[in-house]
Amino acid sequence: MEKQNLSRLYSIATLNAHKLIDELYEQIHTDDGDPIYLPEEVKALKQSYIARIRQELDLIQTAANEASEMQ
Repeated sequence: MEKQNLSRLYSIATLNAHKLIDELYEQIHTDDGDPIYLPEEVKALKQSYIARIRQELDLIQTAANEASEMQ
């Protein structure tokens, strides 16, 4: 894998993770902008986003592994 392709995959994954963090911030607030206080609700949202962010981090690792194998 060319280093430009590897860098592009890193960029895509980190940008996606950043977007997810921004979404989480919005989700832990009401439509009126007030923070959500219920710990159970925050935990459920957090867990959902952790799983989605982990997928992006896994993409980075998979890309690195594949690039390393091609060296």
